Amino acid sequence: MTAREQLIQEIEQVSDSLVEEVLNFLLFIKGRQDQKNSTSHDEKSQSGEQSILERMGGVPQHLLSVGNLSDRDVRRAVIASWIKQSRQQEL
Repeated sequence: MTAREQLIQEIEQVSDSLVEEVLNFLLFIKGRQDQKNSTSHDEKSQSGEQSILERMGGVPQHLLSVGNLSDRDVRRAVIASWIKQSRQQEL
């Protein structure tokens, strides 16, 4: 006997109020599973279309004020020159 057949057999033997509770529980679980599946599907479809930064709402404003993410090497060179200058001034 399959689980479906056993469930139907048990449902036939209980009161209507218990059948209503089981139905509510089944619909709740089904809705939760549908929500998980749709969320998972949305994430998969978005991941191919948008970058991580776009999915997070774009580049944070505080990063834009100090330069783009791609100019890290330039900023590193500027910081290194500042450090070098400050060390020379100390001597």
